[in-house]
Amino acid sequence: MFNEGRTHGRVAPRRMSRLVSAVAAGALSAGLLSATAPPAAAASAPAAVPRSAAATHSITYDDYSLKIDGKRLYVWSGEFHYWRLPSPQAWRDVLQKMKAGGFNAVSIYFDWAYHSPKQGVYDFSGVRDVDKLLDMAAETGIYVIARPSPYINAETDSGGLPGWLIKQQGTPRTAAPDYLSAADEWLSRIDPILARHQLTNGTGTVIAYQVENEFYNGNADGHAYMQHLVDKARADGITVPLTGNNSGVHNDLLDIDGPDSYPQGFDCSHPDTWNALPDLSWGHKAGKPLYLPEFQGGAFDPWGGPGYDKCRELTNGQWEKAAYENNIGVGATMQSFYMTYGGTSWGWLASPGNGYTSYDYGAPIKEDRELTEKYYTDKRLGYFVQSVQPLAKTDLVPDAPAPADAELSQQVRRNPDDGTTFVVVRHKDVNDTSTVQTQLNLGPDYPSVPQEPGTAVTIAGRDSKLLVADYRMDHQDLRYSTSELMTHGDYGDGVDTALFYGRHGQDGETVLHYASRPRVTVLAGSVKQTWDAARGDLRLNYTHDGLAQVLVQPADGSTPLRLLLADDATADRFWQLDTGRGPVLVRGPELVRTAAFTDDQLRLTGDTDKPSTLQVIAAPSARTVTWNGKRVSATEQQLPGPVPVALPTLTGWRTKAEAPESQYGYDDAAWQAADKNTTTNPQKPAAPPVLYTDEYGFHSGAVWYRGHFQAAGTEKSISLAAGTGNQGVYLAWLNGVFLGSSGDGAHAFTFPAGALRPGTDNVISVLVENMGHDEAWVSPYGNKNPRGLLSAYLTGSTRQLSWRIQGKLGGEDLVDPARGPYNTGGLTGERRGWYLPGYPDADWKPAALPASGSAPGITWYRTSVNLSLPKGQDVPLGIRIDDDPSRHYRALIYVNGWMVGQYVNDIGPQHSFPVQPGMLRTDGRNTIAIAVWNQDATTGGLGKVSLEEYGNHTTSLTYPPIASPTYGQVPHQEAVATADVRVSAPDVLKRGESGRVTAFYTPRRNSGTARDTTLALTLPDGWSATPDTVQHIGTVQPGSTATRTWTVTAPTGDQPGAAAFGVTATTHQNGRTGSATGSATIMVPVPPPTGSPLVSALPFTSTNGWGPVERDTSNGEDAAGDGHTITLNGTTYTKGLGAHAPSDVTVNLGGNCTAFTAVVGIDDETGGYGSVTFTVLADGKPVATTDVLRAHQDPVTLNADITGAQHLDLVVGDGGDGNGSDHADWANARLTCAN
Repeated sequence: MFNEGRTHGRVAPRRMSRLVSAVAAGALSAGLLSATAPPAAAASAPAAVPRSAAATHSITYDDYSLKIDGKRLYVWSGEFHYWRLPSPQAWRDVLQKMKAGGFNAVSIYFDWAYHSPKQGVYDFSGVRDVDKLLDMAAETGIYVIARPSPYINAETDSGGLPGWLIKQQGTPRTAAPDYLSAADEWLSRIDPILARHQLTNGTGTVIAYQVENEFYNGNADGHAYMQHLVDKARADGITVPLTGNNSGVHNDLLDIDGPDSYPQGFDCSHPDTWNALPDLSWGHKAGKPLYLPEFQGGAFDPWGGPGYDKCRELTNGQWEKAAYENNIGVGATMQSFYMTYGGTSWGWLASPGNGYTSYDYGAPIKEDRELTEKYYTDKRLGYFVQSVQPLAKTDLVPDAPAPADAELSQQVRRNPDDGTTFVVVRHKDVNDTSTVQTQLNLGPDYPSVPQEPGTAVTIAGRDSKLLVADYRMDHQDLRYSTSELMTHGDYGDGVDTALFYGRHGQDGETVLHYASRPRVTVLAGSVKQTWDAARGDLRLNYTHDGLAQVLVQPADGSTPLRLLLADDATADRFWQLDTGRGPVLVRGPELVRTAAFTDDQLRLTGDTDKPSTLQVIAAPSARTVTWNGKRVSATEQQLPGPVPVALPTLTGWRTKAEAPESQYGYDDAAWQAADKNTTTNPQKPAAPPVLYTDEYGFHSGAVWYRGHFQAAGTEKSISLAAGTGNQGVYLAWLNGVFLGSSGDGAHAFTFPAGALRPGTDNVISVLVENMGHDEAWVSPYGNKNPRGLLSAYLTGSTRQLSWRIQGKLGGEDLVDPARGPYNTGGLTGERRGWYLPGYPDADWKPAALPASGSAPGITWYRTSVNLSLPKGQDVPLGIRIDDDPSRHYRALIYVNGWMVGQYVNDIGPQHSFPVQPGMLRTDGRNTIAIAVWNQDATTGGLGKVSLEEYGNHTTSLTYPPIASPTYGQVPHQEAVATADVRVSAPDVLKRGESGRVTAFYTPRRNSGTARDTTLALTLPDGWSATPDTVQHIGTVQPGSTATRTWTVTAPTGDQPGAAAFGVTATTHQNGRTGSATGSATIMVPVPPPTGSPLVSALPFTSTNGWGPVERDTSNGEDAAGDGHTITLNGTTYTKGLGAHAPSDVTVNLGGNCTAFTAVVGIDDETGGYGSVTFTVLADGKPVATTDVLRAHQDPVTLNADITGAQHLDLVVGDGGDGNGSDHADWANARLTCAN
């Protein structure tokens, strides 16, 4: 179209050997049209997924598209994360739903951390069997875009980097040698698996391999890093095209690179607002197709967010239709949508900043695997892009006639080889909800379409239409249609079939060209026909209402056409499936999964959610049809729906309180001593010891600390700072007395009267919840943001604490590898197996829910439930908790030993937790265990807990229980101390001073004689000691105490403000070698500030949400020194600190200062984005704070009284909407101190 003087006819109709005999309309009833004719030659088709892996295949590309064996392929892909669906049979479910839903490719991240709990240890079995996953993709007939990165982002813990990597010196995602070595270790494991499944080998369906992920560092180091990964992939046998999503930054290194795009953003609280649709043609690089590796298919939702139903509304089917058709309009021929199935961030998989347990993402396939209206939108478009092969090669038509209505937008593209034309039309303003009745100008031949008087092309609100003109549709010459083409083809019965659709009640007009007037039979519905002899045009006019059927039989006996004219809802129930004998078209069921021929039998499988009519178009050789193994009629059959299910009530609860670790007399001697003086982490503690959980091999879940000190009797409080991740919490006790709880950051806990024990050992117990590690996207070392205790000091005395730490049982050495590294943390019940089926809970107290409680800490609830769901049905189920949101507790939910959810009652939004198939036994006994954290000692307990049904379907699939151990099969024996090591040292030494460190070693009375015993002192850098640090003490009898004393001398230079001294005893007892540890800390006071110094000129330690805290500039980007002049609402400042939420700057005051002042606000460099809070803490207590401050607000002056404080913390929090663009300035930050 759009060409002056273009002729009507392009290809002569194919002459058939005999005429087609039409079947009378009255005989068809509600069935689809059945007609007979000789087989027709297949029209040129796009590349299809090979059904056999017997031969190798070529994958090439040019400026237009990817090509498989020389045939163009429009890539229509969706993202799916197998590690968020720990049920291999459910992988098949999702892949089949994607294939049936019009997707010809699946994009898959491979999560390094999910497979590697410890350096050198990898697991690709069970729920990590990616070989099986890729086999299933090939069996399903869907291409795979493999994305092993090594970094994946994905709103998952550390962005997929393993916890053990945190302790490495090198910065992730750089050319640091130790990072490259670790990345190569991963790639050497995953690449051979991917290589075995490449389409180019003929052994799978992997067609692309993504290198890294959203990597925009184009400097020399970034280029070297990417070159290393490219070389590694090729060396590992990767032969498919190397792709990227780096917006062209590394276009020279990759075969195909492209931009990610999320035009709707991630704020789901205003789902009715649309942002402008982007023109991503800028991402098109010469000689390569326009590839969109991640285009928005939903949105993540943060803790406290509006919930995923709102995210699905934000990116609903109408938006997806407009957005994806817009991408077609700008020339994209490779689109991959993030997400198509999101799944569950079960266990501790989630990254804390961007989501909670559910990773539903508002995707077309819900977390519980139910289909949504978005799924059907994607399906209609997916069928279209696969059936209309010329779409894979088009050019923009810049001089196309403008729309008749100025408020409309129109994009026109044409295939340069055959002239097929595509028109995308919608409102210019995406938020315009008015209805426009318009005529389209398709060039001189058709200047006003539709032609039928009184009809129009209707653009209702935000609707978008993708129309086809001048298209050789199999054996038919389509001039144009104002209906949208869903699919077409030869289904083996000698009749071309085309399915068009439109909004219910809207006009449709389809024009076909013939040499002479054809015979037209309206088989169903109301369709008006008009023959234009001068043009040779057959014009059909109709209203979209249900399904109209028309048989067009050319007068020359060539291939007839079956036209199916549907409204959206009717079109949604059509399914096109590939078989070894060509495609088949099925109508009726909720889902048709597979189709295959065996001799003269067509075997169909699928799902129904209610009684459904099955109708089939297939080759006449299909003399019989089966549905899920049962024979049905070949033309029409009523399929049964599912049997209703009644779920049992959860009763028989039993309960037990834990947290013995909080009690004074708890034996922690077998725990690790937390006595490290140094860390490779770029965020250093204010002073040793380093208390970060990852330093000691605890990377997920809860971690316990116990800090011992000899009380002087003057201590008033303890100031703690903890890194928990967003919405985490930590609880503290003194000698078994609950002190309170706090969220992420610093807090001062006051000691209640009578809790302190002067003159003897006192114990601070702290339980820290690690909500997961930040991603390394906005900052290259974001995954290294510390977790656990960051600092701890007493107020009221200079007494020092010696710390021990305990997290997940075994740490990096998993006791339950089947469930993997993310399933549990370090709660007592987790370490002792209370979450597992088979645990003997008969001695627990009976309980009824809902329940209330005032005991702080952890209380467990357990019950079991027997299920007997109908066989042959898929009934997705979940656990639901309902309670008053004023109660401050959180809960970990375990089903059959799998941690399926984290529930935070007073934050939300998640109350319902899908239990993925296989985790739940549908025919047998199920164990539910819930660990409840009472945060405030007043509003604990647990609300109503129930089973929830999300859907009910007959199905061809089964979901056997996932192989995982029970209580008796998992070792839960904690280490038992055989000796005690206590270390005494001066609390304080000045620089250059000496003091005595004494170690006391006592074997336990029931542990046997200790022989060949040595005591080894770990000496901090810069310190000296006499005698030698290793002392031999020989034999020590049980119950006796041996001592060794060292004289240690503090360095004179600029050293940290404290030093930890660890002592390790190594001995032989009862024929075994064992060890025990202890530690003490000596404070070395740092000279306090004097006068009126600027904070930016002082030493400080800090944590920061993006890159480092900058001195005298704004935060800038993620590198040191990349900030700009501090600017707050147009006013510039030459001095200050540039930070990014969440941030904490700690300054040692030494009790010498009285006041702090600063001007605070959001830096103008954000361009109008961001919201933060500012808080000043003196010894952990808030002394000044702001309300939420937003971009372009007037800055606020903060003044704080810090008289006598030892430490100052300058804290920046996000404004409650995530920390994107939260660039915060402490301008002119200054202290007032004594001289």
